[in-house]
Amino acid sequence: MDKRWRLLLVGTYTPDSDPPGKGEGVHRVWFDPVTGELIDGGVAARTPGPSFLALNTRHEAAEGYAVYAVNERAQGTVTAFRVSGEATLAETGSVPSGGGSPCHVLARGSELAVSNYADGVVVLHDLSPDGSLGKRTARFAHRGGGPVADRQEGPHAHSAARVGDHVLVADLGTDELRVYSREGAAGAVGMPPGTGPRHMAADPSGTHVYVSGELDSRVHVVRWDPTTGTGEHVGSVPATAEESAGTNFPAEIAVHGDRVYVSNRGADVLSTFAVRGGGARVEHLADTPVGAWPRHFTVVRGHHGDPDHIVAAAQNGDELMSLRVDPRTGIPGDTGRRLAVPDPVCVLPVPIKRVRRAEGQDV
Repeated sequence: MDKRWRLLLVGTYTPDSDPPGKGEGVHRVWFDPVTGELIDGGVAARTPGPSFLALNTRHEAAEGYAVYAVNERAQGTVTAFRVSGEATLAETGSVPSGGGSPCHVLARGSELAVSNYADGVVVLHDLSPDGSLGKRTARFAHRGGGPVADRQEGPHAHSAARVGDHVLVADLGTDELRVYSREGAAGAVGMPPGTGPRHMAADPSGTHVYVSGELDSRVHVVRWDPTTGTGEHVGSVPATAEESAGTNFPAEIAVHGDRVYVSNRGADVLSTFAVRGGGARVEHLADTPVGAWPRHFTVVRGHHGDPDHIVAAAQNGDELMSLRVDPRTGIPGDTGRRLAVPDPVCVLPVPIKRVRRAEGQDV
């Protein structure tokens, strides 16, 4: 029986990144959407510290999709690749990240947003028609701090998300969601002191944004007005079944249907929340173990009756693991499938597939 496998690209820390790691660059993994099996496809690209990856399907061409990686170092860069139907990555260019220690890249349409953790600088780049890196169009510095002295001595831009016509930047150092429009800086949404906002995910309507608080170990809800580009913090709940600020550090957050998922480093679980009140609040449902220090995960949607899965990157466990999402409850369960990958820190699904026969031969 033939199987249709999905391509996952996995970013890692490398010996020449900061922090250093044991990875070799961007790793290639094949994923079976029926069983959750993970197969090592080797190194797709050798590049320093690709700690976050982004895909831009707008620039799909005969030769493949555009993929972008931050190179997390003190003097950081951003590198663009073209991924072909054979799942090979060809570098198409690299530019300075515009700040220190880039940790996140967002690709949307003809624009790329890069978040630099060390100094809080956010940089926007044009993308060429083929997806390659164009000129820098904006550089936004920031000021401020927060009450957690050793982590909030200044701004630390940790991620960006596009919600409607605006780009929101989670600033861990200043407890804000910084807001930018095409015209430039457009304000900020204040978060409770000591939140340490890390990553964000908007609901499908774009009227609520869910935020992982790395420093207070909570999941926060922001009501968002897409017309005015303004938001209001409306509440939060613990990121796991227990209050655990100081020992647990939430990382990635994602919305999937009427569920919100959060990876928790320290508790080492993936937490599932139900969306309630029209999006205005979330209710904790379950914690699923996912290995040591789950820094990032991705939801892989099933097709043609296949189940949905979550693939999580256990950074300190040096492995990926796959979870099957229960179609009734939305709670993920362990499939038992693992794959050894050194220092995995980001998992990116790419819509390239291949068919394999049961005996393992490519078709």
